[in-house]
Amino acid sequence: MKPLAIFRNQFDFQSLRWKDMIRWFPGHMHKGMKDLEESLLRTDGIIEVHDARVPHSGRNSELYKRLVGGHKPHLLILNKSDLADPHYVSKSIEYIQIEQPNTQVVHTSLMSIDMKELTNIFGRLLQQIVESPRYTRRSSLEYNIVVCGIPNVGKSTFINKLRNLFANKASCERVGASPGVTRSMSEKVKISNRPKVFVRDTPGILEPRLKSANESFRLLLTNCIPIQQRELSDIIADYGLFLLNKYEQQRLYMKYCELDRPTDDILTVLTAIAKLRTCTQVYGNKRGYDLTGAALHFINEFNKGTFGHITLDQDILDRMELEKLNDTNLFRTSSGRIKKSI
Repeated sequence: MKPLAIFRNQFDFQSLRWKDMIRWFPGHMHKGMKDLEESLLRTDGIIEVHDARVPHSGRNSELYKRLVGGHKPHLLILNKSDLADPHYVSKSIEYIQIEQPNTQVVHTSLMSIDMKELTNIFGRLLQQIVESPRYTRRSSLEYNIVVCGIPNVGKSTFINKLRNLFANKASCERVGASPGVTRSMSEKVKISNRPKVFVRDTPGILEPRLKSANESFRLLLTNCIPIQQRELSDIIADYGLFLLNKYEQQRLYMKYCELDRPTDDILTVLTAIAKLRTCTQVYGNKRGYDLTGAALHFINEFNKGTFGHITLDQDILDRMELEKLNDTNLFRTSSGRIKKSI
């Protein structure tokens, strides 16, 4: 009988200079935030796009406080929900709306969204804009909407889909597989004539400071921030393996790597991938396995959902659920009924 694998209960960040691995808040982000603030008086609504797999990691809290603050209609789209755990997508929406009650939250996959769903999503925000007081813009006959969020979550894809649907025009915003394709606020794009609606894309904007190593590595795994040092990809892949084991998602990576048991050793996984994908490299006068190439391949497959639908922030959501339960228990009477707080 094969012994049960023993997995790490936490990832060792202590031995890593992880802050040096990430260029977190480059100059164009600072400029983008400033431009957003300056455009606020000319803006009627805000669409924020975020990755459903990391519903809390990377979300810029300053964005909500400084730009939305409950005063502008705000729609949050949790994109790539087809790659996330459906149970945790529902939990994410519940807790975001508790924290930000003026925010409408929807989830979708913008790559495969159909015409009806896109119309409904955009229509919800437009209805909210029309029904909200416009103050200094009440005399204007046009509506301006800003699309914002962290890098590489589908902002430009969303604008192109809208343009194709409502204006019957070809895509106008560049879309790339790497973060940072949009580096400045774009010109207004007309989406509709009746009513006259314009949309502007913005560069991906992260929070100015790193919250934690966990958050940083989750954004690296989902390609929201780029891997700038190729030789460190094995560490990022190791963190991905750690999460797959932590969340009991071993079956698909075992099948992909043709392993007979789960493992907590990234070298075992990368060697298996290098063999199967024939990832080799010349070292001196000998040819050996290219483990760096195998690590990048593992990260790419993780990001594509090959190893399963996973919400990387599910530990945060579980903790929030526990805190909610504890708060509820504080008000239970001896009969088991919940006593309302005064």
